[in-house]
Parts: sequence; structure tokens; C-alpha cells
Amino acid sequence: MPTLLFNIGFLEVDIWDLFDVFIVGVLLYQLYRILRGSIALNIFVGMMLLFLSYQAFQALGMDLLSSILYQFINIGFVSLIIIFQPEVRRFLLLLGNSTLRQRDSVWNRLLGREVDEEAGPEIDEIRRAFLKMAGAKTGALLVVTKDADPDTIITGGTSLNAEISYGLLVSIFHKESPLHDGAVVIQDGRISRASAILPVSENTDLPKSVGLRHRAAVGVSEKIDVACFIVSEETGRISFARAGELERGISEARLTELLRNSL
Repeated sequence: MPTLLFNIGFLEVDIWDLFDVFIVGVLLYQLYRILRGSIALNIFVGMMLLFLSYQAFQALGMDLLSSILYQFINIGFVSLIIIFQPEVRRFLLLLGNSTLRQRDSVWNRLLGREVDEEAGPEIDEIRRAFLKMAGAKTGALLVVTKDADPDTIITGGTSLNAEISYGLLVSIFHKESPLHDGAVVIQDGRISRASAILPVSENTDLPKSVGLRHRAAVGVSEKIDVACFIVSEETGRISFARAGELERGISEARLTELLRNSL
């Protein structure tokens, strides 16, 4: 039997009611983070207002309006799945990846395994290349894929399947290189392609000063689970994008930390 916490008139609240409200609040907050800054947020708010209106009309006994809104809601939820397909996929990827990381962390602790925190050779190669390009104000965009299939979102480019190296990255992004436009994609610890085309974010919350590289990095991270590293051609500052969030002007130490977490 659930434990009754308090009773206010006709309202009885137990521990499971509070837990229910907490879970719904967390889910709504995660949805807001995913939809924030996009037109999808306006559609979602409109559907929520429609649903709340239906609940209000039903409680007031206004059967005709309730039945009409109910039909809209039935069609609307199916439409939401179609309209919000990228956002739903991001939400499920975020939920699944977080759960898997927590499970692996607990499992490693139970087995007494130590996680290697030392930067590998690939991380050092990328770090050196990005610091070099930042100093020379050479524009660059690097996409590190996680568990997602990049072919579903990332298109074009030249297939390389090459080892990660300082010299190759600097050469690709050199202004005279035919591959410097677009993004370099790292998959399974190797450079899979260069000059790849990414979707551009429509997030209106992004600063007006960010260019196409930054918007492309945010755009691809909104749709699939990737980590993006950007060098600004105008300022030479290094930025990072993940899950639709942009972190600008990161330090060398922060760059190393993000590379370690991403690779």
C-alpha cells in the first residue's frame, strides 16, 4: 500500500505521486533542452496548450469541444512523431548513452578496473594540429562520431580511411588544400572522410557572430550523437559543440579533456 503523505480536502498525495511528478518534470526539461531555440519548440508548446485545453473542457463537462480537441490531439501526436523525428532520436540517444556510460562505470568499479586517463597518441595529434591552426587562424571543423551512423546525416566528402596525424589534419585544412572546405569526420579512431557536408543549425539562440562552421557543428550535433571541434578563421578561437550546445573559446587544457572524453 502506498504511504499517504498528506491529505488536502479531496486531494490525497503519496510518495509515488511525488515521484511521478518528478519524473515528468525531468522528461519535460530534457525535451526543452533538445527543442530550445528551434521552431519545433513552438509546435510542442502549441500541442501542450491544446492538450491542457482538452483537459479543462473535459473537466467542465463541455463534451462537444472536448471531442473535437480529442480528435486533434489524436492526429497531433502522430504528427509530432513525424515532425520531431530528429529530436526524438536525439532524446533516445541521449538517454541510452547516459545509461550505458553509467552502467560501464559501475561495472568497472565493481571489477576494480582503472580507467586510463592518459591522452593517447591520436588525442595528442589532434590537439597539436588544432593549436597550430588556432595560432595561424586556419578555419577547421572536426567531427568525432560516437555510436551514431554518420551516413544518415553527413553527406559528400572524400573517403580517406587514414590514421589520425598532425601533418594530415594541418594539410587538409590548409587554405590551399582542395579538401579544406567542409568537415573532417573521425569514425572508429580513423579519419573516414574529409570535406564532408553537415546540416546547418536553425537555432536562433546561437550568437549572431558565429559563422557557418559553428552552425554546421551545432546542426550535426543536434541530429546525431557526435562531438565537434571548430577553429574560427576570424579569431583563431577553438570551440566545441555537443548535443546542440556550443562552448566557445576553450583552453588547451579543456581541449585535451574534451578530446579524451570524445575519442
